[in-house]
Amino acid sequence: MSNEQKNKVLSEGVVQTPRPPKGTLGLVELYALSIGQVIGAGVITLVGPALGLTGYSAWLGYLLAIILGVFIILPVVFITGTLRMAGGYYSLIAATTNKQVAGMFAVAQMTGMISLSLFGVSLGMYINSVFPAVNPTLCGIVLLTFFYIVNLCGVDFMASAQKLMTWVLIAALLLFIVAGFLKLQNPIFDVSGPLFMTNGINGLITSMFLYVYSTTGYSMTMNYGYAAKNATKDIPKAILLSIPTITVLYVGVAMAGSGVLPLEQVIGQPLTIVARETLPGVLFAAFIIGGPVMALTTTMNSSMPSACMPVQRSCEDGWFPRSFGALNKRGAPWKILTLNYALGLIPLILGFNVNTITNNILLLNSVRSFLQIYAYYQVPSKFPEAWAKSRYHVPNGVYYLLCTLCLGAQIGIFIYSIRGLTPVIAGVSLAALAICALYGLIRSKSPSIRIQASVWAGDDEEDSAAAPAAAE
Repeated sequence: MSNEQKNKVLSEGVVQTPRPPKGTLGLVELYALSIGQVIGAGVITLVGPALGLTGYSAWLGYLLAIILGVFIILPVVFITGTLRMAGGYYSLIAATTNKQVAGMFAVAQMTGMISLSLFGVSLGMYINSVFPAVNPTLCGIVLLTFFYIVNLCGVDFMASAQKLMTWVLIAALLLFIVAGFLKLQNPIFDVSGPLFMTNGINGLITSMFLYVYSTTGYSMTMNYGYAAKNATKDIPKAILLSIPTITVLYVGVAMAGSGVLPLEQVIGQPLTIVARETLPGVLFAAFIIGGPVMALTTTMNSSMPSACMPVQRSCEDGWFPRSFGALNKRGAPWKILTLNYALGLIPLILGFNVNTITNNILLLNSVRSFLQIYAYYQVPSKFPEAWAKSRYHVPNGVYYLLCTLCLGAQIGIFIYSIRGLTPVIAGVSLAALAICALYGLIRSKSPSIRIQASVWAGDDEEDSAAAPAAAE
């Protein structure tokens, strides 16, 4: 098959690209990336606030949040079992919607890089809690720089580091769970007790929504389709394996964190207080490094390439200068990584309130989620042959029902989230949304925009691609 045939034009401004060679990441690497992406600082910091909302039923709130997260993520399992995507959500949206929507999403996804700031700030704080002489800002800068260099060395090197850190993270959280259960004193399973569901069903549901943000990060594993050995086989498996893993770890940590000390001592507090009570000095320090610190470093390490790959694909399509997506000799998009690094570094150096920055793009992030769900609905009709042959194929009615449940869950999260919006935050979010929409509309008219349908069916050795049935 000639290059001209492979790069056939599907419609005006839309080109089908040939299937790339298989990547190097196997199931173990993808699982480690998935766990690192989903387990962040929330596992340590959110139990205390949830105890204030619902008492000893905080662990039940985490379980419900994981179940809600599964409904949000489940369509991704079917999609990644059907299609290999070079740019994750961006590639899916570009191939199933139109140029205007793809452009809007291309700009909106850049805001995901801001989250890197949170990791640097939090890392410095946690290490300072164990070693008070360490300057938290300097520590955050050093670690952020370290993982920037790791990612410049390419996806294989990054994935090797991720595996090691993930095993340490899981071991540290299991250590905390076992130590906590050995000193369990509180009636955390007494559903009729006065300190169980202290604020009734409303408190339990509120704790669920508080937790849910920390239970869905493993969906970003779909961004590694280009680098996977067998994307449609291993990526959905890695996602599915993450569900029982976080169930054991999250629910276990919440149980151990609420069952040792009196409730009034742990409400609103990080679990480091319980860890100090249950673990002797050396083990406590080991837990801080292996637990909270590794939770942040694994997320930081996996977030860098996960955020950069869709942006790199956007550059290929012309939404940003194509030179900005240039790769170094190890295959890393070094210019995009450098911008990502700078966005994480600047708030650290200048002492910005990163939480405020993150809250200010709340509506924009919600719109991104709804665009993703819209793309979910299009897959069976846009890729009928790939969908029919998928190893995860289900009747269309079942799949659409799952997408609808995902939509319902996302609407619930959106409603819960906007309740706390101030006029300033709402205004900034709406302005950012307007800018993204305007950019997509104007830029889509440029002749330099040429959407490359970087989506392929299955993992077979053929060099054929999964062309959309009807491109816009």
